[in-house]
Amino acid sequence: MRVTPENSAAEIEIIGADEPYEQPGRPVQSTEELLDALESRLSSDPSSWREAVVETIGMWPVSSEEVDGEEFEYLIGGEAFDWRLMARRLLCSVKGSPDHEEWNGWLEKPEIFAGFDEPDFMRMLGVDKFRASLSYFYGVTVEQGLIVAAREEITKRRVASGREATDDKCDDAYDRLYGARLSELWTDFYRESGRLANEPDFSTSDERSLGCDDAFTYWLFKRRMERSDPAKVASDTRKGLAQLERMLRSHDKRARMLRDAVRR
Repeated sequence: MRVTPENSAAEIEIIGADEPYEQPGRPVQSTEELLDALESRLSSDPSSWREAVVETIGMWPVSSEEVDGEEFEYLIGGEAFDWRLMARRLLCSVKGSPDHEEWNGWLEKPEIFAGFDEPDFMRMLGVDKFRASLSYFYGVTVEQGLIVAAREEITKRRVASGREATDDKCDDAYDRLYGARLSELWTDFYRESGRLANEPDFSTSDERSLGCDDAFTYWLFKRRMERSDPAKVASDTRKGLAQLERMLRSHDKRARMLRDAVRR
């Protein structure tokens, strides 16, 4: 499976990164300098744009920033690093970026090492960011896959028993995985994280940011890790990885169909 790293699911741990943006041996550059350097690399060697972006991410000196009024939080809880969010920020900020459809397809794939070999990905990101990216992969990406898998299981059972498949019943997946209803989990998350809910129905609000959703998913992951025995954690993680693999195959199939349609 391409989404599965070499280490066993049973060995997963929450990886902290106290100083995730220190890069020993690398000179510290400003974000402006790095953007200029990236733009120059994209112009001189457009075929290696993925490497250029990941290496720039490895040197990026901040864990959060505001760009044109938009907040970017790359690091969740000081532990989980969303390199894809930073890649989007970079590709949208420089001239010479590849076609949007091309880089968006790259970032949408739930591949753990972005299509590179593990040693190369680690070298380009740096050890600390690499470790924090694993925390994001397991704590957000795989956790989302696990939730999708649990919801699909509930839907299939309802359909098999002749009952209607409804979205509200799919929220039973949260009760099964985390021991509480979705609205209750959001309440606990806001209370424990010190966030404020700006409206009564914040658990289904369209106003929530992607960063807030990811932080909630990572919080769910840690809750599940704390409340489950190692065997259950490993089993659930394998289920989430299997779901991601199915999603990846579906993504590749759609991409091939679109390419074939264009050729015709």
